[in-house]
Amino acid sequence: MSAFDPQGPAVSLGNSASIFPRWLAKEWSDRGIPSTIVTSTTESSEPQEGVSLLSSQGFESLSTKIVRKLSNPLLRRLERKLPQWQLKRYFRRTGRQQPDFWEWYWVDHFWDSFSRAKAALSLRPRFVFAHEASSYGLSAALCHGVPRIIFPWGGDVFNCVESSVVIDWMTTYALKNVDLIIPSSVVAAQHIRERFHLSEKKVQALSWGVDLEEFSRASSENRVRLCRELAIDPSSILILNCRRFRPHWGSSKALEAFLKVAHRTVGTHFLLLTGSGTEELVQQAKRQVASCGMGSRFTFLEGNIPLSRCAEMMSIADVFVSLVGRGDMRSGSVTQATACGGAPVILESAEYREMEKQGFACEFVQPGDGESLVATLQRLAADENQRQFMRTQNQHYLREHENYDKQMARMLDLIAEASHGYTLSRVK
Repeated sequence: MSAFDPQGPAVSLGNSASIFPRWLAKEWSDRGIPSTIVTSTTESSEPQEGVSLLSSQGFESLSTKIVRKLSNPLLRRLERKLPQWQLKRYFRRTGRQQPDFWEWYWVDHFWDSFSRAKAALSLRPRFVFAHEASSYGLSAALCHGVPRIIFPWGGDVFNCVESSVVIDWMTTYALKNVDLIIPSSVVAAQHIRERFHLSEKKVQALSWGVDLEEFSRASSENRVRLCRELAIDPSSILILNCRRFRPHWGSSKALEAFLKVAHRTVGTHFLLLTGSGTEELVQQAKRQVASCGMGSRFTFLEGNIPLSRCAEMMSIADVFVSLVGRGDMRSGSVTQATACGGAPVILESAEYREMEKQGFACEFVQPGDGESLVATLQRLAADENQRQFMRTQNQHYLREHENYDKQMARMLDLIAEASHGYTLSRVK
């Protein structure tokens, strides 16, 4: 029996606790396409209306379990050693001194790829869609006989592949053996074509856009209500870090700058999104803030808060920062916070420069220039006219270039084109 069914579910391969697989699966479900997320575990994954979860753990063959158990001690040592052997290459290609631990982690992803693919194919999907190329891309490539799509996240194709020859091989194999690759960034699309020698047709840049109804500026009444819920003076100028609270996403730079702005200004308050897996880092940050006597002026939104709650926090921010740097895509967090009316402050990035050419209004800061970041935040906090100008210009930009419905429809059109030629008679 063929694995492919044009009426089957859209199968996402990814971390079911992560916002992006859940968000996109829910979007497809709302558009009438049954959706399932296949993951290595469904622990800590809250149920989501219209989206089912399938753990791949029960699909691992006995032979794979045996080989995995016998070889893992050696592979774990190799996993840790490879990045140290490739530090010069990593620095030459990324400009970073050494990779973060998550960049060179591959052993579990390699073994899990086989059971994930088996689980996905058991559903007879209309297509499989892998989130993050170095972690779940191989799983998609192994789903023979069905349309296969990869959504790179940025760090996977810019950084992870340079940290380990094994990850380089896994990612390259995955990208070459799927039907469609759709990064959300035009700069990333060009990088992927050149770095992995892929055709323009196969790699299509596609921003997800932003829902301007869900993400919009809070009314005066809602701002007061939300501020009081968080014990914040509603008259404060609110500055938000819109990315997860991890060092490789700029959390330490944001916190350092926020503390300096807090010391130098009055009437400012700071909001920080965190995300799951950041608990220890957040506790350290809270202790640092408290030691500076600034505990009452910082609010940490802990864990994976619902998207609706995230939208509420963005809707009251007057200024926001995104300090990710190399590997950053056209982030949904950035477009969402922009739609909510915050003045964007972005770490220098070719992708956001491309957006600027189309009318995106933001302030750029250079890597390593902490004082410039602080000065920019202070200036925007004090200048309501500039914030309003940027807000108005960005609404024009978003309506013209980031229409959510059009972008989601375009995604399904691209998937349909990539699915052309697959038939029910095609075998696995």
